Amino acid sequence: MDPKMILILCVASAIAAAGYFLATVLLGSNDGKIRDRLEKKNPIDGKASVATDRRSGFTPVLQRIGSAAAQPFMPKNRETQSSLRKQLAYAGIYAHTAPRLMTGAKVILLLVGLVGGYVIGTMTASMFLWLPIGGLVGYLGPMFWLKMKISENQKALTYGLPDALDLMVVCVEAGLTVDAAMQRVGDEMKIAHPALSRELGIAHMETRVGLSRADSFKNLATRTNNKAVQSLTSMLIQAERFGTSIATALRVHSDSLRIMRQQAAEETASKASVKMSFPLVLFIFPATFIVLCGPTVVNLMDSPIMK
Repeated sequence: MDPKMILILCVASAIAAAGYFLATVLLGSNDGKIRDRLEKKNPIDGKASVATDRRSGFTPVLQRIGSAAAQPFMPKNRETQSSLRKQLAYAGIYAHTAPRLMTGAKVILLLVGLVGGYVIGTMTASMFLWLPIGGLVGYLGPMFWLKMKISENQKALTYGLPDALDLMVVCVEAGLTVDAAMQRVGDEMKIAHPALSRELGIAHMETRVGLSRADSFKNLATRTNNKAVQSLTSMLIQAERFGTSIATALRVHSDSLRIMRQQAAEETASKASVKMSFPLVLFIFPATFIVLCGPTVVNLMDSPIMK
């Protein structure tokens, strides 16, 4: 077999392994939990236990590889570590090994990108161009993925908050306290809005371990860095401080959030016509002109006038 083909296969295998590493360790999987809840099965029985054993036997190996690769490159000062943990928290990732795995993914994908850039540079005779490009893409790939996860988490929190507030209104009007309503809403929204359910569960656990309700709300706003959640926590703190009705405040806030979401949808729809003008001018109009004017130009070139 050609040595170049062998090298290409090795690089492809390395890239596939790195992608599987990121998908397994960083993304995780919740399909088993959702399926078990829908089927009302115990996750420690039957096939679920087998799948859990398989994941628990393979995931620690990947975690050890990522930790070993990240050990020499971990930030030493607490400010840099705190900044990375904040970014991971904004994406909804709270595992204590996440910063180390993120750094390890940068190192591994940097090496994979360098190898891929070397192979492409060897094939195209542009080594000085593709080698730094491959390394840069591999190093910045995890950060781009983290930014995408942050955006997805923020959208999920904003989208699910009005529904959660409606359930909280029903719970509070039924006689539950704010803490109990938060716990109940978090349990009921695990399937529809898992990101918001996780955040409400963390806030409820903080109140159970002795933290005041106002401090738990402040931590919720700081942890998520979501404007809708921050406005909700500010409203709940003020309602508790001044003794106003929680149910009325939640209902009004839910209506305002729905209006804001509707206005955001209308704004996006209004921007669509402007965004469509660029592909129309650059691609569709030239093709239309060629189709309409092409035969005329050909006939004109063949006419006696042009000859």
